[in-house]
Amino acid sequence: MTEYAPVRPARTPLGEAPAFAIAASFSVFILARVDMGTGVVFAALLALAFSVGWICLGTEYPAKSSLPVAATILAVSVLGVLYINAQITREVFFPKSYPKSIEASGVVLSDRRMGYTQTALVHVKPGRFARGQKFVLKHYGELRGGDIVRFTGDVAAFQRASEPRKFDEFLYWRARGASASVNARKIEVTGRELGLPHVRYLLGERIKAALPRRTAGYIAAAWLGERDGELAELHRNAGTSHILAVSGLHIGMAYAICWFLFRGLKHRLYVISAVIWLYALLSGASPSALRAALMLQFVLAGKLLGESGGSFNGACVAASVMLLWNPWIFWDVGWRMSVLSVLALASLFSLDAGSVAKYLISSPLMWLASSMQAAWTFGFVPFAGLVINFFAVPFFGILLPAASMLSLPALAGLWGGKYFIMPAEFCFAMWERFSDNITYLIPWQADFSYPLVISGVLVMTYMFARACGFPGSRAYFATGAGAVFLAYMIASGAF
Repeated sequence: MTEYAPVRPARTPLGEAPAFAIAASFSVFILARVDMGTGVVFAALLALAFSVGWICLGTEYPAKSSLPVAATILAVSVLGVLYINAQITREVFFPKSYPKSIEASGVVLSDRRMGYTQTALVHVKPGRFARGQKFVLKHYGELRGGDIVRFTGDVAAFQRASEPRKFDEFLYWRARGASASVNARKIEVTGRELGLPHVRYLLGERIKAALPRRTAGYIAAAWLGERDGELAELHRNAGTSHILAVSGLHIGMAYAICWFLFRGLKHRLYVISAVIWLYALLSGASPSALRAALMLQFVLAGKLLGESGGSFNGACVAASVMLLWNPWIFWDVGWRMSVLSVLALASLFSLDAGSVAKYLISSPLMWLASSMQAAWTFGFVPFAGLVINFFAVPFFGILLPAASMLSLPALAGLWGGKYFIMPAEFCFAMWERFSDNITYLIPWQADFSYPLVISGVLVMTYMFARACGFPGSRAYFATGAGAVFLAYMIASGAF
């Protein structure tokens, strides 16, 4: 009797990562509608053409059972594009209903210096001139998170960038949910709301007062999403800025700690979910933190249902949900770098290769994935990051949780608490010396250029195609199609 080996089913975009086509269609539509200024019909057709083309190109042998999945993807893409367009159309122009001046009350969510003035993001209470929107309050004093303020000032629309690669005030603040800016003439602090903004402020002040400088900077970044200027400059020059941004690394560490602490607990998955979202909100609810928390939530939901999903498809689902929730988040630099990095890493680990080879490729791949956006935003990306990132992730993956635990006695005001934190302070100092030495040995930087963008787009397109189940030859063809689309974007003036 002849035995036949089981035939492995063909990998297709519909089976491996159906959410990629949806996330890509949303992104293409937003890019065409807002940045390129095309009409809604053309932008929608371009987005759907990309989605359909990606599915057809990656499906070598279509099966009848895949038709419902394809129909669902197209339906979600169409409905999602229409919903996104409704949000963009409503908010892309400065609302004519806003008066030239405003008098209102609100709660300060955050306050930071931008240029010569302080800018406070204020959630205005519903009233005569506002329906619960967020405004950017430009002032010359100092406000604290959780302050309840009453203010009067002149309302102005956010300014658009005059040319590509210039700071776009409109897109920057729209990604953070703000509707308009207010040049304050008078500000009065009338009280304080005991919510997360005020808790973040108090905890930040306690961290600065109780911990040594380096440890305070890293703990404030990991817990609250606040960046120390000196540390930010150090990591920017080393190509490791992601260490200071609350993202997948930090959410993953919080998940690992919770999984250990709550082992044996009957409903620990629910408890872990609550802790993860509380941490994401406490850290400032940055787009990268929300993306990581949402992606982890899908993993936990799969565990509850007894199912598992690929990390690449899970990241695409998280990105799609966030774009539906706030389409302007597409223009947040941190969100785009976070999504590109996690998709690159997930696509790498979906390939058939040895663990050692994947680890060796991971750092250059993530460098290339983030270098396009980093060079576009900051003007350069350091080559030293190719080497430093091999060590940064495992080093901080161990040191940040350890430093957090060692900081607790000092933060609690216990006698001798500062001595517990000294080993962590020493390790952070040694890392700075190591990072400085590597950047000295590898001082070169890659400036923003078309070769950098082209190489990044082509490599990412190929990796994403393989993660979606494209056969080798079709993955190369998809890479060529990506080159054509990039040429169109360059010719249209998008870069």
